Amino acid sequence: MNHHDLFFKATFSIRENAADFVRHILPPGLVHQIDFKTLAIEKGSHVDAELAENFSDTVYNCRFSGIQIKIALLFEHKSAPDTNLPFQLHRYMGNLWENSIKQKQPRMPVIPIVLYHGWKSWTPGTLITRFKNLPNDITPYIPDFKFIFVDLSAYSNESIKTSTFKVASLRIALLIMKNIFDQQKLEHYLTQFLEIGRAYFQETQGLKFLEAVINYILQATEIEPDKLVQSVACISEKGGDIAMTTAEKLRQEGIQKGIQKGRQEGRQEGSYKTMISLVRNAKKNGLSEEMIAQIANLDITLVRKILNNEPVEIPLHLLSDS
Repeated sequence: MNHHDLFFKATFSIRENAADFVRHILPPGLVHQIDFKTLAIEKGSHVDAELAENFSDTVYNCRFSGIQIKIALLFEHKSAPDTNLPFQLHRYMGNLWENSIKQKQPRMPVIPIVLYHGWKSWTPGTLITRFKNLPNDITPYIPDFKFIFVDLSAYSNESIKTSTFKVASLRIALLIMKNIFDQQKLEHYLTQFLEIGRAYFQETQGLKFLEAVINYILQATEIEPDKLVQSVACISEKGGDIAMTTAEKLRQEGIQKGIQKGRQEGRQEGSYKTMISLVRNAKKNGLSEEMIAQIANLDITLVRKILNNEPVEIPLHLLSDS
């Protein structure tokens, strides 16, 4: 799971954020029929391995005009439009219903909501619009459905801060996601964005959310940790401490990963030389090229290149085993 996914889940697993978001982006006719007291998160993901490349999901159940429904919040984290989105949603909804069958639960209606934070403005269209020049007699056989599409590029920073949404943590999260690909702008406005949560960051839950914000910014941008710490500390002293601790933890993890990578590359370099030596010594001892290939588990063309002193690339899994 990438940094964008993790932050999306951290944001929308907070029930108040999900409720505020749904209230303001669904059509009023739907909002008025949702019993928000029954809004409850559903554990587990319905995104399979292929869909995971496109979006992360968080699903809520609630009562709607006397029946139970699912509201699927989906985070589209591409930086450019993708014409495959309606097909991906169709697959995702099928996954939801398939899981209901496996769990022997009743299938519920699904309202898909896609939050997109790419560079370009985008109107994706429904599934049927992906088929061009269809004869009228064919269209009834194409599955089609509506979904709610929220393009953050259509919102100004000011409207997110002051007028569209109510919950402080949701406003901060949307502002961070909207500006995450413009590091200069994010760095410039970060203190203003965090100011929205000054009171919230005095609470335990608020500090936990602030830690998620700090993690996201440190891992998804190249903003210098010292500047981030300074921006956070202006709003919350405890938050500043969290920022310093998080930055140091990530720094140590980065150093450790670098050490591990260096060791791995060193082992592979040693294994590479060992493999070359094995092939050449085997030839000197009179073994045929076919026999050498069999013993070393190499393709015979690689064996011949080694014996001819040509540069070769040996598969990493063979080096690991040597």
